[in-house]
Amino acid sequence: GTATDANLYYIGSAGGGVWKSDNGGATWTAVFEKQAVAAIGAVTIDPNDENTVWVGTGEANPRNDVSYGNGIYKTTDGGKTWTDLGLTTTRHISRILIDPRNSNHVIVGGMGDVFKDSPNGGVFVTNDGGKTWNQTLYVGPATGASELAMDPNHPDVIYAGMWQFRREPWTFHSGGADDGIWKSTDGGKTWVRLSGNGLPSGDTGRIAVAIAPSDSKRIYAIIEAHGGILWRSDDGGGTWTMTSDDTLVDQRPFYFTHLNVDPKDENHVYAVSEMLAESKDGGKHFKETAHAVHVDYHAMWIAPNDPKRMMTGEDGGYALSLDGGKNWSFSRNIPIGEIYHVGVSVGENPYWVCAPLQDNNGFCGPSNSRDSAGIKDEDWLRVIGGDGMWAIPDPSDPNHILTDLQTARVSDYNKKLMSGSSVSPYGDFTRNDFALYNRKYRFNWDSPIGFAPWNPHLSWVGGSALFQSSDRGAHWKPISPDLTLNDKSHQQPAGGPLAIDVSSAEFSDTILDVEGSPVRANEIWVGTDDGLVQVTTDDGKHWSRVEPKDVDPYGRVETVAPSPFDAATAYAIVDRHRSGDYAPYLFVTHDYGKSWSKIVNGLPADQYVRTVRPDIHNKNLVFAGTEQGIWISHDAGASWASFQLNLPTVSVRDIRIQPEFDDLVIATHGRDLWILDDLTSLQNLPQARAQGAMLFPVRTAYEYMNHDNDEGLYTRFSGTNPPNGAILDFYQTAAQAAGPGVEILDARGHVIRHIKPQPIQREGAVVPDESETTFRGAAGPGVPNEAGINRVVWDFRTDGVPQWMGAARPQYRGPQVGVAVVPGTYAARITLGGRTYTQSFAVKPDPRTPYTQADFAAAHGFASRYLHVSGQINTLLNHLDAQKASLAAAQMANASDATLLAQINAAIAQHDALFSAFTADYHNDEDSIQRPGQLREDIPGGYGGSPPTAQTLEYAGRYDKEYNAAIARYNAYVNATLAPLSKALQAASQKPIAEAQTVSP
Repeated sequence: GTATDANLYYIGSAGGGVWKSDNGGATWTAVFEKQAVAAIGAVTIDPNDENTVWVGTGEANPRNDVSYGNGIYKTTDGGKTWTDLGLTTTRHISRILIDPRNSNHVIVGGMGDVFKDSPNGGVFVTNDGGKTWNQTLYVGPATGASELAMDPNHPDVIYAGMWQFRREPWTFHSGGADDGIWKSTDGGKTWVRLSGNGLPSGDTGRIAVAIAPSDSKRIYAIIEAHGGILWRSDDGGGTWTMTSDDTLVDQRPFYFTHLNVDPKDENHVYAVSEMLAESKDGGKHFKETAHAVHVDYHAMWIAPNDPKRMMTGEDGGYALSLDGGKNWSFSRNIPIGEIYHVGVSVGENPYWVCAPLQDNNGFCGPSNSRDSAGIKDEDWLRVIGGDGMWAIPDPSDPNHILTDLQTARVSDYNKKLMSGSSVSPYGDFTRNDFALYNRKYRFNWDSPIGFAPWNPHLSWVGGSALFQSSDRGAHWKPISPDLTLNDKSHQQPAGGPLAIDVSSAEFSDTILDVEGSPVRANEIWVGTDDGLVQVTTDDGKHWSRVEPKDVDPYGRVETVAPSPFDAATAYAIVDRHRSGDYAPYLFVTHDYGKSWSKIVNGLPADQYVRTVRPDIHNKNLVFAGTEQGIWISHDAGASWASFQLNLPTVSVRDIRIQPEFDDLVIATHGRDLWILDDLTSLQNLPQARAQGAMLFPVRTAYEYMNHDNDEGLYTRFSGTNPPNGAILDFYQTAAQAAGPGVEILDARGHVIRHIKPQPIQREGAVVPDESETTFRGAAGPGVPNEAGINRVVWDFRTDGVPQWMGAARPQYRGPQVGVAVVPGTYAARITLGGRTYTQSFAVKPDPRTPYTQADFAAAHGFASRYLHVSGQINTLLNHLDAQKASLAAAQMANASDATLLAQINAAIAQHDALFSAFTADYHNDEDSIQRPGQLREDIPGGYGGSPPTAQTLEYAGRYDKEYNAAIARYNAYVNATLAPLSKALQAASQKPIAEAQTVSP
C-alpha cells in the first residue's frame, strides 16, 4: 500500500503474479500475467511516485512447493508495462527497499538458490534506478537475505537478516554459522555484522528485523536460534535483550518469521507467523488476533500515516482492516488458488470438477453452473479440509468423491448427504512422526488416489506400497511390496540444525502417482518421489522397476500416464528441481518401460516438467505442464510448442481430459482451475493442415436451462461458464479477403441463421499463428477470420426479425436474434478457399428438462409466431417514422395551401394515434415504468422457454384481436388517407409520402 492513496494496493502472490486494486480491495486486476514467471517474493510502491512499483520475483517462503523467479521488474505506469531490471539469477527475492530521498537508490534482498549453492544470494544495491547493480553483502553460497529493514527516519541505516537455507528432495536445513544480523550506515554500501551484546550465540537461522518508525533506536528481531525467539534493541542494535520465547511469535521459522511495528507506537508490535499475534508492551507478551482470518501469515503492511489501516497476506489470500485489527475484511476475490490435482466426473451433465487446494480445503463444483453470473462460491461443495491433495469423483457413481487430506487421510464424500466418511487405508501412531523409518507404511503429504479404467469399482491409494479397494475404501489391501528405494537416511525428521519440522510435508520414499491402463486390464503404473517407475500387468502380483536409466537419482515422478491406444506405451516425467537440476525430463516408452526415449525438443532448457497427458482420441497429440505454463505436441512428443493461449504464466501441475465432453482441464499452482472446451479441432488438426481448410466435427450441444440468481457480482470472483451454444471450429491456412460467414441449417436443409464475419481483431483472440496451435475468435460476435483454428459459437437462435431503428437506444430496437431452436439435428455450413464445408450435429435438451419434444415444438412455434409479430410491428414503426418525416416536410412546404394543409394535418393526427397504439414511444428514451405498454411492449410469451399455458394462449387470443384490429386501422390509414394525400402531393409536383404501404396482419 501507500500513504498517499488509501484505495491503492498491490499484492504479490506466491504463484499467481501481481494484482492491483485502486478501489480499496473491492476488485483486483492482474497486472503481471505475461511475464516469464509468476512467483512473487516482494512488492514495493515508490514512496515518491505511486505509479512506480518494484516487484521481486521468486517466493521467499521456501516451502516444499516453492517456485522461482527471474529477478527484478519495475513499472512506471501503474502496472501497464514492466521493465526487466536484471538480478535474474537471484531466484528468490525477499525484500525491496526504496530510499525515500532518492528513488534511484534501491536495496534488494535476495535469497539465492534454495536448492543448490550459488553466489547470487545477499544484498544488492542500485543507484541508477536498476540499470546497474552491486552485490554489497555476500556471506556464502548457501546464504541469502531473508529480511531487510530501512530506518524511515535515517534511510542510510539498514539492517539485513542473513540466512543459510537448503532444500533437498527429502528434507531441508535451516541455519548455520554464517547467519546473523548485519547493519549498514551508508545506504547498503558497506556492512558490519552484529554479534554478542545479548544476541544469541552459536548457529542462527532465519531472521526478521523491524525498526520502530516512532523511535529509530527500537529494533526488533525474530531469530531462529536456541535460547529465545524475539530479541529487542533500544539503542539501534548496540545491545539486545531476549524479550519472548513464546512460540506464538514464530512457530515454523523457515516458513514464517516476519515482524511489523506500529508506525506511531514503538511498543506495539505484530508477529506474523502461523497466527497473527500482537504485543503492546514492547514484545514481552503476545496474544493472537485476527481470529476470523485464515491462518499461516506471510506478509503484513501497515499504512505509515494511519496505523489503523493494515493488510495481511496469508495462505487464504489477503485481509484488510481499517480499525487497527478489530475487524477484518477477508475477501476471496482474487483467483490465486494453488491446486495440486484436478478431478473430473463422468456420467454427469454438466460434469463436475474438483479442486484440492494448498491449505484451503478441497472443493468440487459444476463445470457449468447454468447461471449467467458464472460459477460462484455457492456452486462449490467443500469435500475435504486442510490441504486437500486429491479429490476424484467415483466413475461408477459421481455422487461419491474419493478425497485425500495429507498423508492418505482418505474420505468418501457423498454429495447428496454433503458429508464424508473416513476410509483411510492404514493408520499409524502420531508419536512416530519423528521416526518415519520405523513405520510399516509411509504416505506422502500428497498421497495419490485413483480408479481403475477397466473396473470403476476398483480404487487405489499410494503409500510406500499400493493399496486397492473394491468397496469405496471400506476394505483395503496392499497389492505391492514397497515400491520405493526405501532409503532410511531419507526418512529422518526434516529440518535442523536448529528446529525440527514434522508437518509431514517432507515425508519421502513414497508413491506420488498411480494410473491404470485404459486399454489393458490389470496394468497399473506408479511413480515415486525418489525417482522410480513401477509397472504391473497382473493386478499387482508381479511388479517391474522400469524408470528411465539416464536420469540422476531422486527425481519426483509425479505423472506416469499410460496411453489410451497402446498398452505398452506410457509417458512419464521426472522432476529433479529439488536437487537443483532445472532441466526438463520427459519420456515415452513403447515397451512397458524396458526402454525410454527422452522427448523434450522445444521445451525450455531450464524449466522442469510437472505433468504430462496424452490425448484420448489422437495418439500423436500430447500435453505437458511445466513450472511456467502448458505445452503441446502434435507428433507424440517429438517436438513441443507453447500452448498458453489466454492462460497466464503459471505452474501447471495436473492435466486431465473429460471424456464425454472432450474438454481439457488443468490444475495450476497459483491461478486455480482452467478448462479448454472441446478438443475436437486439435485432435483433427493434422488432417486439416493436409487439406488446407476444414470445418471440424461438431460435438453434441446442450440447450441448458440457464438462470440468473445474481445480478451484481462485481466485487466477487466467479468462474467462467463454457460457451452457451454449439462450438464451431474451422481451420484455414490464411485469413480470407472477405471473412467467412457461417450458415446454420435445420434438418430439412433450410438456412435458419446467418452468422456474419467479424472484423479482424488481435485483442482477445484465442490462437496466434501456425507456430503455436491456437484458437481465434469466441471473443466477440461474428465469425473470426485468422490463420489457424478459428472458433465461433452458435447460440441456438434463429435469425432475428426487422428492428425498429427509430428507438432511442439500441437496446430498445428489439431482439437481435430469433428464438431458440427445438432439440434435433442441425448443420453448420461455411465456405473456405472456394470450397463449402458442412458438418451436421445434434442439439439436445438440458438433461434436467421436464419437457417433451412436443412441448419444445409448441414453445418454439408460439415464440416464433410472436417474434414475427414483433418484426411486423418494428417494420410498421419504421414506416410510421418515415411517414412522419414526410408529413412534416409536406406541412412546411404547403403552409399556404389551406386545403392541402388540412389534409396533411388530418394525416398527422391519425399517424400519432396509430403510433401510440403500437408502442409506448421509446423515441423519448423512456421505459415502460414511465408509461403503460402498448402492442409492442405487450407481445405474448417472450422469445422461447416453456410451452404456452392455457392462460397464455387465452391472452394471446385477446392480443391477436387487438393487434389485427390495429393493423387493419393502419392499413385503412394507408389506403384511405396516405394514398390520396400522396396523389395530391404528386399532382402538386411534390414528393409522395414515404413508405405509404400496407402491412400484412
